[in-house]
Amino acid sequence: MDRIAKRTDLLLAAVMLTGLGLLAGCRPAPRGDYMTIDFQPRTPLRYRFVSSREVEILLTAGPDGKKEDAKTSTESIEMVMDISPVQIDPYGLSTLEFTCRDVRVSRTSFSGKGLAADAMESLKGKSYTIRVSPTGQVEELGTFETLLKEIGRKSFVSSASPDQNIKNPDMILDWIFFQYALWDVSASNPKPLAGIRQGSSWQSEQFMPWPAPIRNIPSRVTTYTVREISETDTRKTAVIDSRYQLREKPVLNFPMPYEGSFQIKGSLFSVLRNFRHESIEGSGTQVYNLTDGILQEDRQDYTLVTRADFILPLGQSLPTLTVRQSITIERLDNDPGQGQIGAAQ
Repeated sequence: MDRIAKRTDLLLAAVMLTGLGLLAGCRPAPRGDYMTIDFQPRTPLRYRFVSSREVEILLTAGPDGKKEDAKTSTESIEMVMDISPVQIDPYGLSTLEFTCRDVRVSRTSFSGKGLAADAMESLKGKSYTIRVSPTGQVEELGTFETLLKEIGRKSFVSSASPDQNIKNPDMILDWIFFQYALWDVSASNPKPLAGIRQGSSWQSEQFMPWPAPIRNIPSRVTTYTVREISETDTRKTAVIDSRYQLREKPVLNFPMPYEGSFQIKGSLFSVLRNFRHESIEGSGTQVYNLTDGILQEDRQDYTLVTRADFILPLGQSLPTLTVRQSITIERLDNDPGQGQIGAAQ
């Protein structure tokens, strides 16, 4: 009943806008299907998030681009997150509690040496709150920012001096990306009352997870395009394609887990500077459940190429970084068997 009432109110708002258009002598455009987030009381949502990447650092010599050496590392994080509505306001901000049921990180280093446990693994069992709009836009960070800084502190291993902190590699940026990307396909739509139809298109500006926290965080402009809308007896679904292009300046409208300067222990990123993101290739696909008002699945695959310089001159060596990234967000059933990493697949 709450979902029906909410959709009815949205429809009434659309009718009012249509009436205003008619009074102004304009013919209104046909309305499409709405993409609001329908939170239900006492009904948690469960999502599985997987982010994995291969990072290759290639050294070249001089203008001919002759290959000298290549170093490769891999890292991945998998999380299962429960999202429980604490307070629902279909016309304002709803308060949501996120609880990490399980999390696992795996990593191989450029040197092949063993690495310490990732700070993200301490998120298991912890909860935090945020407040979102009816379309899923993050509006207030609640206790998320507090927990984010707590996890960020766990990644530091030593402090030789106030201006020389040493930290382990971590995948905290991927967790932040999940938080903002979860409902971005609906939150970024600039005309939610118009609904969507086949061929509808809009853009969103997003930062991208990356293997190291740098000042010039890679960012992109994502273009969403509705490929098709299908309907069965029980469900209406939209399939939405996404394509990417680099954004010249970084997107910085999200909280950072660290403060001050630091070096990353055992990482080539500690000896690089002046990162210049040059190209991105790839695409993504979202499946949106229009009946329940919720994202079902989001899959992204892309390759990002970045140039950099060494902090100290090393002849004509010019590092080129290639990051091959895969991201999956998928809704899971709420049964107990879907709450652990091994059982969620």
